[in-house]
Order: sequence, then C-alpha cells, then structure tokens
Amino acid sequence: MPILQKKNNSVHQQIGVWHILESIDDLINLLKIKGFDVNNLLETKNELRLKQWLAVRLLLLEFYPNETINYDKFGKPFLANGVEISVSHANEYAAITLNTEKKCGIDIEKISTKVEKIKHKFLNEKELALANSFEKLTAFWCAKEALYKLYGEKELIFNEQLLLEPLNESLIKGTIKHGDKAEEHNLVVEKIDDFLLVYTI
Repeated sequence: MPILQKKNNSVHQQIGVWHILESIDDLINLLKIKGFDVNNLLETKNELRLKQWLAVRLLLLEFYPNETINYDKFGKPFLANGVEISVSHANEYAAITLNTEKKCGIDIEKISTKVEKIKHKFLNEKELALANSFEKLTAFWCAKEALYKLYGEKELIFNEQLLLEPLNESLIKGTIKHGDKAEEHNLVVEKIDDFLLVYTI
C-alpha cells in the first residue's frame, strides 16, 4: 500500500499522500476490504482519473474509516462529521488534508514549464519578480490553488485576490481578499520527487 505520507501535522490537522502504483482492480479491492461501497464509483473512461478518485477515498479511510466525501453547491468536498477536507491529485499522486479546527486547502503538481505560459494570469507584478524558476512558479500556482480550495466559493481573481508572500523556501504567507475582508493563511511547501505538495496550516 504505497502511502508516502500519513501524518498528524498538528493536533487538528492530518496530511496523507498516496503514490498510485496499483491497478484499478487493486484499488477497488483495497476499498472493499475497508468496507467501502464500490457500487457508487466515479463514472469515467479516464483510467488515471478513476485511480486518483479511488486513491483519495483510500486516504480518507486511513483517517476516518466511516466517512465518505460529499460535495456542496460549489463543488467543494465536505464530510458529514464536520471535519474540513481538501483533496488534490496529479499524475500518479493523490493528496488529502483534514482539519478539525478550520478550513484547509491542498494542492499537488508536477514541476514543469506549463505554468510559465499562464503566469501573468495568476501572479501579480510583485509575485512575478519572485518567481524566478519553474519550481517557484509551480509552488506559487499550488499555493494559490490551495487558497482557492480553502475559500471554496469560486469567483476569485487569482492575481488580485489571492496574494502570496514567501517567508522562506518551505513557508508562504497567503492572503485571500474578498469584499472588504482579508484572510491570512500560512502554507507549507514540500517536494516529493519532481512534484510539489502545498497545503495550508
């Protein structure tokens, strides 16, 4: 069972990362063992997408064996027990964060050149000046995605309402501006092979 990470990041927060090496059948069998209702699987012809979906459910069951993921009107995941949840997946990785105290956000992405093409759409001038490598660009993208997921109500302009201030190589201060309010959240940056995992704390 290739769980890369399963940790309590604090009294209130848990983090899980799954490296997806199994077949779809293997993942389904693991869910069956844990008592998951496999009659309600994601309907998709995309095998990777299904693997990611299954791995996220397996991660949740590692922490909360009796919970299932629901979605609100904005498409944000939630649990019936009130624990806050955020999920992400990229290629052969799936990630989850859970928090019993406050909203949370997580994102995982492969370090690549693809964010270079859209950097002006999600970074402001100050952030652009700091994002001087593909790794930093990817970290900033992940951080803003994590903040966006935490907010959970869509309709945020990434380069105006999601603001980043790197504190060091592994910690970013993020601000969400909406209306006349501003929420601050710190984000941790972790490198896993050639992927970056970023989550709010």
